Amino acid sequence: MISLRGMTWNHTRGVAPLRAASAEFATLHPDVEVSWQARSLAEFEETPVTELAQRFDLLAIDHPFIGTAYADRAFLPLCEYLSADLIAEQADGSVGRSHASYQWQGKQWALAMDAAAQVAAYRPDAVTEVPRSWDDVRALASDTTIAIAANPTHLYSTLVSLCHDQADDRTPHLDGRPAWWGEDGPARDVLASACERLYELLDLADPRSLELDPIGLLDEMSAPTATPHICYVPYVFGYSTYSRAGERPYLVAFANAPSSTGKPVGTILGGVGIAVSSRTAHPELAAEFAAFVVSPDFQRGTYAASGGQPGHRKAWLDAHVNATTASFYTQTLATLDAALVRPRVVGYPAFQQRAGELLHAAMRAREPVQQIADSLRALWQQVVMT
Repeated sequence: MISLRGMTWNHTRGVAPLRAASAEFATLHPDVEVSWQARSLAEFEETPVTELAQRFDLLAIDHPFIGTAYADRAFLPLCEYLSADLIAEQADGSVGRSHASYQWQGKQWALAMDAAAQVAAYRPDAVTEVPRSWDDVRALASDTTIAIAANPTHLYSTLVSLCHDQADDRTPHLDGRPAWWGEDGPARDVLASACERLYELLDLADPRSLELDPIGLLDEMSAPTATPHICYVPYVFGYSTYSRAGERPYLVAFANAPSSTGKPVGTILGGVGIAVSSRTAHPELAAEFAAFVVSPDFQRGTYAASGGQPGHRKAWLDAHVNATTASFYTQTLATLDAALVRPRVVGYPAFQQRAGELLHAAMRAREPVQQIADSLRALWQQVVMT
Protein backbone atom coordinates (compact mmCIF):
# COMPACT_ATOMS: atom_id res chain seq x y z
CA MET A 1 0.00 0.00 0.00
CA ILE A 2 1.34 3.41 -1.03
CA SER A 3 0.56 6.20 1.42
CA LEU A 4 0.43 9.89 0.56
CA ARG A 5 0.00 12.46 3.33
CA GLY A 6 -1.68 15.81 2.76
CA MET A 7 -2.06 19.00 4.81
CA THR A 8 -5.04 21.30 4.31
CA TRP A 9 -6.90 23.82 6.48
CA ASN A 10 -9.45 23.12 9.16
CA HIS A 11 -12.84 23.99 7.70
CA THR A 12 -15.48 21.93 5.92
CA ARG A 13 -14.51 23.71 2.71
CA GLY A 14 -10.88 22.73 3.20
CA VAL A 15 -11.16 19.17 4.51
CA ALA A 16 -14.33 17.47 3.24
CA PRO A 17 -13.76 17.72 -0.54
CA LEU A 18 -10.20 16.46 -0.25
CA ARG A 19 -11.22 13.46 1.81
CA ALA A 20 -13.94 12.78 -0.74
CA ALA A 21 -11.30 13.03 -3.47
CA SER A 22 -9.15 10.51 -1.61
CA ALA A 23 -12.05 8.05 -1.48
CA GLU A 24 -12.78 8.36 -5.20
CA PHE A 25 -9.09 8.23 -6.12
CA ALA A 26 -8.82 4.96 -4.19
CA THR A 27 -11.35 3.39 -6.56
CA LEU A 28 -8.94 4.16 -9.41
CA HIS A 29 -5.85 3.21 -7.40
CA PRO A 30 -6.80 0.59 -4.77
CA ASP A 31 -3.18 0.38 -3.65
CA VAL A 32 -2.97 4.12 -2.84
CA GLU A 33 -4.15 5.81 0.36
CA VAL A 34 -4.25 9.62 0.55
CA SER A 35 -4.82 10.89 4.10
CA TRP A 36 -5.37 14.49 5.20
CA GLN A 37 -4.52 16.52 8.27
CA ALA A 38 -5.71 20.10 8.83
CA ARG A 39 -4.35 23.29 10.35
CA SER A 40 -6.26 26.37 11.49
CA LEU A 41 -7.13 29.27 9.20
CA ALA A 42 -4.48 31.42 10.93
CA GLU A 43 -1.85 28.71 10.43
CA PHE A 44 -2.88 28.35 6.79
CA GLU A 45 -2.34 32.09 6.29
CA GLU A 46 0.93 32.32 8.22
CA THR A 47 2.82 29.01 8.59
CA PRO A 48 5.70 28.76 6.08
CA VAL A 49 4.81 26.05 3.58
CA THR A 50 8.47 25.13 3.22
CA GLU A 51 8.34 23.60 6.70
CA LEU A 52 5.21 21.59 5.87
CA ALA A 53 6.68 20.40 2.56
CA GLN A 54 9.30 18.48 4.52
CA ARG A 55 6.60 16.34 6.16
CA PHE A 56 3.73 16.09 3.66
CA ASP A 57 3.36 14.94 0.06
CA LEU A 58 0.47 17.26 -0.83
CA LEU A 59 -0.26 20.75 0.49
CA ALA A 60 -3.12 23.23 0.30
CA ILE A 61 -1.43 26.62 -0.10
CA ASP A 62 -2.05 30.35 -0.51
CA HIS A 63 -0.45 31.91 -3.61
CA PRO A 64 1.80 34.48 -1.85
CA PHE A 65 3.98 31.58 -0.61
CA ILE A 66 4.99 30.62 -4.15
CA GLY A 67 8.08 32.84 -4.36
CA THR A 68 9.47 31.58 -1.06
CA ALA A 69 8.65 27.96 -1.95
CA TYR A 70 10.45 28.41 -5.28
CA ALA A 71 13.55 29.80 -3.58
CA ASP A 72 13.58 26.86 -1.16
CA ARG A 73 12.77 24.30 -3.88
CA ALA A 74 9.86 23.09 -1.75
CA PHE A 75 7.44 22.09 -4.54
CA LEU A 76 7.57 20.13 -7.76
CA PRO A 77 6.88 21.99 -11.03
CA LEU A 78 3.61 20.33 -11.99
CA CYS A 79 4.02 21.30 -15.62
CA GLU A 80 6.82 18.70 -15.75
CA TYR A 81 4.59 15.92 -14.40
CA LEU A 82 1.28 16.73 -16.09
CA SER A 83 0.47 17.13 -19.77
CA ALA A 84 0.60 20.49 -21.50
CA ASP A 85 -3.04 19.95 -22.52
CA LEU A 86 -4.09 19.54 -18.88
CA ILE A 87 -2.25 22.70 -17.82
CA ALA A 88 -3.79 24.61 -20.73
CA GLU A 89 -7.27 23.37 -19.80
CA GLN A 90 -6.75 24.58 -16.25
CA ALA A 91 -5.65 27.99 -17.54
CA ASP A 92 -8.73 28.21 -19.76
CA GLY A 93 -10.94 27.20 -16.81
CA SER A 94 -9.43 29.65 -14.36
CA VAL A 95 -11.64 31.88 -12.23
CA GLY A 96 -9.95 35.24 -12.61
CA ARG A 97 -6.20 34.94 -12.12
CA SER A 98 -6.43 31.95 -9.79
CA HIS A 99 -4.47 29.62 -12.07
CA ALA A 100 -1.87 32.26 -12.93
CA SER A 101 -1.32 33.07 -9.25
CA TYR A 102 0.48 29.72 -8.84
CA GLN A 103 2.86 30.34 -11.73
CA TRP A 104 6.37 31.56 -11.05
CA GLN A 105 9.50 31.76 -13.18
CA GLY A 106 7.67 30.20 -16.10
CA LYS A 107 6.44 27.08 -14.28
CA GLN A 108 3.26 25.90 -12.56
CA TRP A 109 3.81 25.17 -8.85
CA ALA A 110 0.22 24.44 -7.80
CA LEU A 111 -3.23 23.97 -9.30
CA ALA A 112 -6.21 26.14 -8.34
CA MET A 113 -8.58 23.76 -6.55
CA ASP A 114 -10.46 26.55 -4.71
CA ALA A 115 -11.22 30.12 -5.84
CA ALA A 116 -12.08 33.01 -3.54
CA ALA A 117 -11.78 36.75 -3.11
CA GLN A 118 -13.27 39.33 -0.81
CA VAL A 119 -16.94 39.82 -1.72
CA ALA A 120 -20.03 41.13 0.05
CA ALA A 121 -22.14 38.98 2.40
CA TYR A 122 -25.69 39.67 3.58
CA ARG A 123 -28.72 38.15 5.23
CA PRO A 124 -31.35 37.99 2.45
CA ASP A 125 -34.15 37.97 5.00
CA ALA A 126 -32.97 41.39 6.24
CA VAL A 127 -31.36 43.12 3.22
CA THR A 128 -33.43 43.48 0.06
CA GLU A 129 -31.23 45.96 -1.86
CA VAL A 130 -27.57 44.90 -1.88
CA PRO A 131 -25.19 47.91 -2.01
CA ARG A 132 -23.19 48.44 -5.17
CA SER A 133 -21.51 51.75 -4.34
CA TRP A 134 -20.10 53.36 -1.22
CA ASP A 135 -23.10 55.70 -1.08
CA ASP A 136 -25.26 52.57 -0.94
CA VAL A 137 -23.16 51.18 1.92
CA ARG A 138 -23.51 54.41 3.90
CA ALA A 139 -27.26 54.44 3.37
CA LEU A 140 -27.64 50.83 4.52
CA ALA A 141 -25.42 51.39 7.56
CA SER A 142 -27.67 54.23 8.73
CA ASP A 143 -30.37 51.78 9.80
CA THR A 144 -28.75 48.32 9.60
CA THR A 145 -25.83 46.79 11.48
CA ILE A 146 -22.87 46.10 9.21
CA ALA A 147 -19.47 44.59 10.03
CA ILE A 148 -16.21 43.43 8.49
CA ALA A 149 -13.72 40.72 9.42
CA ALA A 150 -10.99 42.94 10.83
CA ASN A 151 -8.57 40.91 12.88
CA PRO A 152 -5.01 41.86 11.81
CA THR A 153 -4.78 39.55 8.77
CA HIS A 154 -8.20 40.41 7.40
CA LEU A 155 -8.05 44.12 8.19
CA TYR A 156 -4.92 44.14 6.05
CA SER A 157 -6.76 42.20 3.31
CA THR A 158 -9.54 44.78 3.30
CA LEU A 159 -6.99 47.58 3.05
CA VAL A 160 -5.49 45.92 -0.04
CA SER A 161 -8.97 45.60 -1.58
CA LEU A 162 -9.64 49.27 -0.85
CA CYS A 163 -6.32 50.22 -2.43
CA HIS A 164 -7.44 48.46 -5.61
CA ASP A 165 -10.72 50.35 -5.50
CA GLN A 166 -9.00 53.70 -4.98
CA ALA A 167 -6.21 53.22 -7.55
CA ASP A 168 -6.36 54.73 -11.03
CA ASP A 169 -4.25 51.98 -12.65
CA ARG A 170 -5.07 48.36 -11.81
CA THR A 171 -3.07 46.79 -14.64
CA PRO A 172 -1.13 43.70 -13.49
CA HIS A 173 2.68 43.81 -13.44
CA LEU A 174 4.67 41.03 -15.06
CA ASP A 175 4.77 39.24 -11.69
CA GLY A 176 1.01 39.62 -11.25
CA ARG A 177 0.71 42.39 -8.68
CA PRO A 178 -1.26 45.51 -9.74
CA ALA A 179 0.41 48.62 -11.13
CA TRP A 180 -0.18 50.60 -7.93
CA TRP A 181 2.11 48.17 -6.06
CA GLY A 182 5.60 49.05 -7.24
CA GLU A 183 8.98 47.56 -6.47
CA ASP A 184 9.32 49.99 -3.56
CA GLY A 185 5.90 49.02 -2.15
CA PRO A 186 2.28 50.12 -2.50
CA ALA A 187 1.91 53.71 -3.76
CA ARG A 188 1.77 56.18 -0.87
CA ASP A 189 -1.22 58.13 -2.17
CA VAL A 190 -3.21 54.95 -2.84
CA LEU A 191 -2.44 53.64 0.65
CA ALA A 192 -3.45 56.92 2.30
CA SER A 193 -6.71 57.12 0.35
CA ALA A 194 -7.53 53.51 1.22
CA CYS A 195 -6.78 54.15 4.91
CA GLU A 196 -9.28 57.02 4.88
CA ARG A 197 -11.94 54.72 3.45
CA LEU A 198 -11.02 52.00 5.96
CA TYR A 199 -11.46 54.44 8.86
CA GLU A 200 -14.88 55.35 7.47
CA LEU A 201 -15.82 51.70 7.15
CA LEU A 202 -14.73 50.89 10.71
CA ASP A 203 -16.75 53.84 11.99
CA LEU A 204 -19.83 52.44 10.25
CA ALA A 205 -19.19 48.86 11.38
CA ASP A 206 -19.89 46.96 14.57
CA PRO A 207 -16.94 47.65 16.94
CA ARG A 208 -16.42 43.92 17.43
CA SER A 209 -15.22 43.75 13.83
CA LEU A 210 -11.65 44.32 14.98
CA GLU A 211 -11.69 40.91 16.68
CA LEU A 212 -13.36 38.85 13.95
CA ASP A 213 -12.03 36.62 11.19
CA PRO A 214 -14.27 35.57 8.27
CA ILE A 215 -15.41 32.31 9.85
CA GLY A 216 -16.33 33.95 13.16
CA LEU A 217 -18.18 36.73 11.36
CA LEU A 218 -20.13 34.42 9.06
CA ASP A 219 -20.90 32.06 11.94
CA GLU A 220 -22.55 34.95 13.76
CA MET A 221 -24.46 36.10 10.68
CA SER A 222 -25.90 32.61 10.23
CA ALA A 223 -26.53 31.95 13.94
CA PRO A 224 -29.97 30.82 15.21
CA THR A 225 -31.57 34.15 15.98
CA ALA A 226 -34.70 35.43 14.27
CA THR A 227 -33.40 39.01 14.30
CA PRO A 228 -29.89 39.10 12.83
CA HIS A 229 -27.40 41.31 14.61
CA ILE A 230 -25.12 41.68 11.60
CA CYS A 231 -26.96 41.98 8.31
CA TYR A 232 -24.34 43.11 5.79
CA VAL A 233 -20.58 42.85 5.24
CA PRO A 234 -19.05 44.78 2.31
CA TYR A 235 -15.72 42.90 2.31
CA VAL A 236 -15.17 39.33 3.47
CA PHE A 237 -13.65 36.28 1.83
CA GLY A 238 -16.56 34.37 0.32
CA TYR A 239 -17.56 31.01 1.82
CA SER A 240 -20.13 29.18 -0.26
CA THR A 241 -20.83 26.78 2.63
CA TYR A 242 -22.88 29.51 4.32
CA SER A 243 -25.12 29.75 1.23
CA ARG A 244 -26.11 26.09 1.24
CA ALA A 245 -29.70 25.58 2.38
CA GLY A 246 -29.84 23.69 5.66
CA GLU A 247 -26.13 24.00 6.32
CA ARG A 248 -26.60 26.71 8.97
CA PRO A 249 -29.65 27.97 10.93
CA TYR A 250 -29.88 31.03 8.66
CA LEU A 251 -28.60 31.35 5.11
CA VAL A 252 -26.01 33.99 4.19
CA ALA A 253 -26.02 35.16 0.59
CA PHE A 254 -23.11 36.75 -1.26
CA ALA A 255 -22.76 39.45 -3.91
CA ASN A 256 -20.09 41.46 -5.68
CA ALA A 257 -18.18 43.81 -3.40
CA PRO A 258 -19.18 47.49 -3.55
CA SER A 259 -16.89 49.99 -5.21
CA SER A 260 -16.44 53.69 -5.82
CA THR A 261 -17.77 53.30 -9.35
CA GLY A 262 -20.73 51.09 -8.43
CA LYS A 263 -19.35 48.36 -10.72
CA PRO A 264 -17.09 45.44 -9.69
CA VAL A 265 -13.44 46.48 -9.87
CA GLY A 266 -11.90 43.47 -8.08
CA THR A 267 -10.64 42.80 -4.58
CA ILE A 268 -7.81 40.80 -3.04
CA LEU A 269 -7.57 37.27 -4.46
CA GLY A 270 -7.61 34.36 -2.03
CA GLY A 271 -8.41 30.75 -2.80
CA VAL A 272 -6.34 27.62 -2.35
CA GLY A 273 -3.94 25.75 -4.59
CA ILE A 274 -2.85 22.13 -4.32
CA ALA A 275 0.91 21.63 -4.52
CA VAL A 276 3.19 18.58 -4.46
CA SER A 277 6.20 18.51 -2.15
CA SER A 278 9.58 18.08 -3.79
CA ARG A 279 10.35 15.53 -1.07
CA THR A 280 7.56 13.13 -1.95
CA ALA A 281 8.64 9.59 -2.76
CA HIS A 282 5.79 9.28 -5.27
CA PRO A 283 5.80 12.41 -7.43
CA GLU A 284 3.82 10.99 -10.36
CA LEU A 285 1.03 9.67 -8.14
CA ALA A 286 0.86 12.88 -6.10
CA ALA A 287 0.67 14.98 -9.27
CA GLU A 288 -2.04 12.67 -10.64
CA PHE A 289 -4.05 13.14 -7.46
CA ALA A 290 -3.71 16.93 -7.71
CA ALA A 291 -4.93 16.78 -11.31
CA PHE A 292 -7.87 14.60 -10.26
CA VAL A 293 -8.94 17.15 -7.63
CA VAL A 294 -9.03 20.04 -10.12
CA SER A 295 -10.62 18.13 -13.01
CA PRO A 296 -13.83 19.86 -14.21
CA ASP A 297 -16.11 16.88 -13.60
CA PHE A 298 -14.89 16.33 -10.05
CA GLN A 299 -14.97 20.06 -9.29
CA ARG A 300 -18.58 20.57 -10.31
CA GLY A 301 -19.59 17.17 -8.91
CA THR A 302 -18.23 15.67 -5.71
CA TYR A 303 -15.97 18.60 -4.84
CA ALA A 304 -18.84 21.09 -4.74
CA ALA A 305 -21.37 18.63 -3.28
CA SER A 306 -19.11 17.77 -0.34
CA GLY A 307 -18.82 21.39 0.78
CA GLY A 308 -15.87 22.54 -1.30
CA GLN A 309 -15.65 25.86 -3.11
CA PRO A 310 -14.39 24.90 -6.57
CA GLY A 311 -11.58 26.59 -8.42
CA HIS A 312 -12.73 25.66 -11.91
CA ARG A 313 -14.84 28.02 -13.99
CA LYS A 314 -17.10 25.23 -15.25
CA ALA A 315 -18.17 24.64 -11.65
CA TRP A 316 -18.74 28.36 -11.06
CA LEU A 317 -21.07 28.48 -14.06
CA ASP A 318 -22.79 25.16 -13.39
CA ALA A 319 -26.56 25.55 -12.88
CA HIS A 320 -26.83 22.83 -10.24
CA VAL A 321 -23.85 24.09 -8.25
CA ASN A 322 -25.42 27.56 -8.17
CA ALA A 323 -28.88 26.22 -7.35
CA THR A 324 -27.51 24.56 -4.21
CA THR A 325 -25.70 27.72 -3.01
CA ALA A 326 -28.18 30.58 -3.58
CA SER A 327 -26.23 31.49 -6.77
CA PHE A 328 -23.09 32.19 -4.73
CA TYR A 329 -20.85 31.70 -7.76
CA THR A 330 -22.61 33.66 -10.48
CA GLN A 331 -23.40 36.50 -8.03
CA THR A 332 -19.71 37.04 -7.15
CA LEU A 333 -17.90 36.00 -10.33
CA ALA A 334 -17.37 39.54 -11.63
CA THR A 335 -15.41 40.42 -8.49
CA LEU A 336 -13.31 37.25 -8.79
CA ASP A 337 -12.55 37.89 -12.44
CA ALA A 338 -11.15 41.32 -11.61
CA ALA A 339 -9.37 40.27 -8.39
CA LEU A 340 -5.76 41.25 -7.78
CA VAL A 341 -2.85 38.87 -7.22
CA ARG A 342 -0.70 39.67 -4.20
CA PRO A 343 3.10 39.83 -4.54
CA ARG A 344 4.76 36.42 -4.45
CA VAL A 345 8.32 37.59 -3.91
CA VAL A 346 10.48 36.14 -1.15
CA GLY A 347 9.61 37.90 2.10
CA TYR A 348 6.02 38.79 1.21
CA PRO A 349 4.35 36.35 3.65
CA ALA A 350 6.36 37.84 6.52
CA PHE A 351 5.46 41.35 5.33
CA GLN A 352 1.75 40.47 5.19
CA GLN A 353 1.76 39.15 8.75
CA ARG A 354 3.64 42.14 10.16
CA ALA A 355 1.66 44.64 8.08
CA GLY A 356 -1.58 43.29 9.53
CA GLU A 357 -0.32 43.76 13.06
CA LEU A 358 0.99 47.26 12.27
CA LEU A 359 -2.26 48.32 10.59
CA HIS A 360 -4.46 46.89 13.34
CA ALA A 361 -2.55 48.79 16.04
CA ALA A 362 -2.51 51.98 13.97
CA MET A 363 -6.26 51.91 13.33
CA ARG A 364 -6.96 51.34 17.01
CA ALA A 365 -4.74 54.31 17.84
CA ARG A 366 -6.35 56.46 15.10
CA GLU A 367 -3.00 57.34 13.57
CA PRO A 368 -3.00 59.78 10.62
CA VAL A 369 -3.44 58.07 7.26
CA GLN A 370 -0.19 59.46 5.82
CA GLN A 371 1.69 58.11 8.83
CA ILE A 372 0.18 54.66 8.33
CA ALA A 373 1.04 54.75 4.63
CA ASP A 374 4.65 55.69 5.39
CA SER A 375 4.92 52.96 8.02
CA LEU A 376 3.63 50.27 5.66
CA ARG A 377 5.97 51.36 2.88
CA ALA A 378 8.91 51.39 5.29
CA LEU A 379 7.98 47.89 6.46
CA TRP A 380 7.90 46.66 2.84
CA GLN A 381 11.32 48.10 2.19
CA GLN A 382 12.69 46.61 5.41
CA VAL A 383 11.24 43.10 5.03
CA VAL A 384 11.14 42.56 1.26
CA MET A 385 13.73 44.85 -0.30
CA THR A 386 16.66 44.24 2.07
